[in-house]
Amino acid sequence: MPARPAFTLIELSMAMVIGVIVVFAAMGMFQAIDRADAIADVRADEMAQLRRTQAVASRAMGSLLVMSRDDQRRAESALEARDRAERGMLEGDEVGGDQGGGGDPITGDDFIAALEETLSQYQPRLILEPDPRLSDVRMTRRVRIGDTALGEPQTRSPQRLELALSAPCVIPSYEDERRRYRIAQLGLAPIDIGSSVDAMGAVRGAFVFRDERRVNELGLRIFSLWWQPIAGDRTSAMEFEAARLDPAMIDGSVLLMDELVWGQWRFYAEKQWHEQFMVRGELDLAAYAALELTTAQNHTVSWLFELAWTIGVEPEDEADAGEGDAEAADAGSQTGQGGRTTETGGAPAGGSAGQGVMN
Repeated sequence: MPARPAFTLIELSMAMVIGVIVVFAAMGMFQAIDRADAIADVRADEMAQLRRTQAVASRAMGSLLVMSRDDQRRAESALEARDRAERGMLEGDEVGGDQGGGGDPITGDDFIAALEETLSQYQPRLILEPDPRLSDVRMTRRVRIGDTALGEPQTRSPQRLELALSAPCVIPSYEDERRRYRIAQLGLAPIDIGSSVDAMGAVRGAFVFRDERRVNELGLRIFSLWWQPIAGDRTSAMEFEAARLDPAMIDGSVLLMDELVWGQWRFYAEKQWHEQFMVRGELDLAAYAALELTTAQNHTVSWLFELAWTIGVEPEDEADAGEGDAEAADAGSQTGQGGRTTETGGAPAGGSAGQGVMN
C-alpha cells in the first residue's frame, strides 16, 4: 500500500516551536496591555487626586481668616512686653512691681502669666513650620531629567501648615467614608478632637503629611497628604498635638494624596520665599503661596496661589463674641454674625490658582 502523506517529526517539531512562540508572544502582549492599563489607572487616580488637592488648596488660600490691624497691634505689644519681661528676669532685673493696677504688687511670674493669657486671645491664624510629629523622618526625591535620567537626591523635613479659614475648604469623599467604615470594622472609632465649625462656617485645620512606612520602586519613602481639623479648645489642641495622633484616625480628616515622596509649602513675602511663616493679621499676609508635590510615580507638580482673606475672630471665640452682637448692632458696629467683620481683601473669594507646572 502506498504510504499516507503525513508530517514528518521535524515538521511537527517546527510547528510546535512556532506555536509556542506565538503563544508566548500573545501572552507577553496581553501582559504588556495589563501593565499599561494598571499604569493608566494609577495615573488617572493620581491626576484626580492632584486636581482635588489643587482645588482644596486654592479654596484654603482664598478663605483665610485673619485678625484686624488693631488686634494685631495689641498682640504684638503683648508679645514685646512678654519678651522684655522674660529678658529682664533672666538678667536679674525687677519685673512686675505695681503693674497690677491700683498699686497692687504683682510678681514677675504673675506678670508674664497675665501677658500669656492676653496672647492666648490672639493666636496666629497661619503657621507654616516643620511638623514635630515627623521630626525623625525625611522626605527625599530625585527629579526626573529627560525620559530616563534622575537628578541628585533632594531631602527636606515634612511641613505642617495650620490655617484659620472663614469657610471649610474640603468635604469628605466616598473614600473617606470607606475609611471610617473599615476603622469601625476593626472595632475602633475615629478620634473626636472637638473641632469647631461656627454658624458662619469658620474652621481651623491643618495640611499635614503622614508617613506611610513604605517605599516606592526607587526606594524613596512614601507619604500621604491630609487635611486635618484642629481642636476648637486651645488646651485640647495642644494636648492632641503632643499626643502625635495619626491623621487617619482623627474624625473629620480628609485624605488628599495617598502616595507622595515630596511636598513643600512656601509663602512669598517681603520679596523672598519663606519655608517657615506665621500670620496673625493682615499686616503679616504674604502675596502668594506655592505648593510643590512629587508623587511616588516621580511626577512633579507646582502650583501658585493668590491669597484672599476675611477679617474676623477665631471659630472658638464666636460664641463669646456672639453675646455682644445685639449691643454691637445697636451701636452701629460693622461686625457680622458672631462678631466677624465683613471686610475682605486679596484675590476674589475662593482663591485663585496660578499657573501649574507638571513634569
